[in-house]
Amino acid sequence: MAIRDPAGLLPLSAPVFNILLVLGTEAMHGYGIMQEVERRTEGRETLLPGSLYATIARMVGEGLIEEVAARGETDARRRLYRRTRWGRAVARAEAERMGMLVALARKQDLLSGTR
Repeated sequence: MAIRDPAGLLPLSAPVFNILLVLGTEAMHGYGIMQEVERRTEGRETLLPGSLYATIARMVGEGLIEEVAARGETDARRRLYRRTRWGRAVARAEAERMGMLVALARKQDLLSGTR
């Protein structure tokens, strides 16, 4: 199997990056992902159901996240997702890319609000 370079998927869209961040702590179902993204971004980012599930399907196909069995879940329609190791590597690469951009913005005083 060939070694993949996470940088090949960058830059990530905001929904993909947010989903990878949310799924870094625990497995969640789609509705929980929507709620958690909105909570963590203080309402600045929202995921609508149609785009969320299309994004999840793409991310599963790319191996960034995977479906996991829910313990004690009786509703077969309720699917849980978690981030894969590959997803973590891609999220890390994106965070490093964004960190570099933030460092450049700081050098130009774009984040201080003084100019």
